[in-house]
Amino acid sequence: MSSEPLERPIIADRAGRHDSSYTGRLFDVLESGYRKVFIVWLSRCLAARAAKTNRLAAGISVLLVATWPYVVDLLLLVVAPSQALRGGQELLWTGSVTFTALLMLAFAWSSWSYAKRLVIPLGQLLGDSPQRGELIGWLRRRMRFGWQLLSSLGGVVIACALVLFTSLQPASSMDSTVALYVHAGWSGFLGGNALYWLITFADLPLRIRYFSGLRFSWIDPARTPAMVHLCRCYALVAAAMGVGLIGTELTGIILARQNPGMALSLFIISFPVVGAGIALYVGVQPYVTLARIVRRHLDDVLLPLLESDTQPRDSWVRFNNSEEQLKAYSYYSTLRALPIKTASILQYVAGILASLIVFLFQQSLS
Repeated sequence: MSSEPLERPIIADRAGRHDSSYTGRLFDVLESGYRKVFIVWLSRCLAARAAKTNRLAAGISVLLVATWPYVVDLLLLVVAPSQALRGGQELLWTGSVTFTALLMLAFAWSSWSYAKRLVIPLGQLLGDSPQRGELIGWLRRRMRFGWQLLSSLGGVVIACALVLFTSLQPASSMDSTVALYVHAGWSGFLGGNALYWLITFADLPLRIRYFSGLRFSWIDPARTPAMVHLCRCYALVAAAMGVGLIGTELTGIILARQNPGMALSLFIISFPVVGAGIALYVGVQPYVTLARIVRRHLDDVLLPLLESDTQPRDSWVRFNNSEEQLKAYSYYSTLRALPIKTASILQYVAGILASLIVFLFQQSLS
């Protein structure tokens, strides 16, 4: 009968007409990312011909793509020695830049491969939603060449401007050679595209937040496979963001110690503040949004039990199921909104804020 306490969530879970082809279309979009996402294509371009890429081939591909600017440097030693790298200081800085680029490429490949695991659970979650097609359209728009190129070129401009302003400082020991611009530009290109896709992944929960007819597991919505896989994916995204921020900051510190001046001092002070804001958006906002999506579903399940009646409904009393209604309310009202502990998110936030406060305090004393 319609007033059974467990009937409402079951009906909500099975409502609508499931689109069986949606998972296949979603998989095709993610598969096309291997060709259309700049940083993913670059990371595997030298190993993409293999039917099944092993770890050795993947590692060689990533290593060669990350270190190709050194080939340019070797050529410059022959054709234009004055434009090649000079001394250990420049090699130390370019080594730090190359290591950061290596990490970005490795994270891009592994993250996109992991994202393919989301296809089936995400297709199950969104298969009944009338707005399910909007997600595929949004992903295709994000893969457009123009938007990615704009973000990558923005990274190139920022990185090359940092090298230029550093070389113009009176106390600078660094000459703005072609080799330095190649290394900085390549790192900025990868960094701009990596940031573009980190923000894209962070925007995914905001997109599906307003979708109706989501297909949750009725017994525990937070443990719906899509929610579990999304939380694991965002743990990887948060780790990639943290590594990228630390690598970029260390590169700036190395450059600043070798070339003290106003330009790099402003970068070292401002970058952690901007980076902390991005880290909170990429590493915390998705969890908060996913929790709100689950909580909204739980509220919909509990809605029939929260009507403003002064007494139980006649049907509840007649069939002696008021106690079952109370049990159902107690069960659903205490369910978690995320499949992970809130303490994990708070530790991430506390780590970012504590590092930022300590850094700014040290800067104020120096």
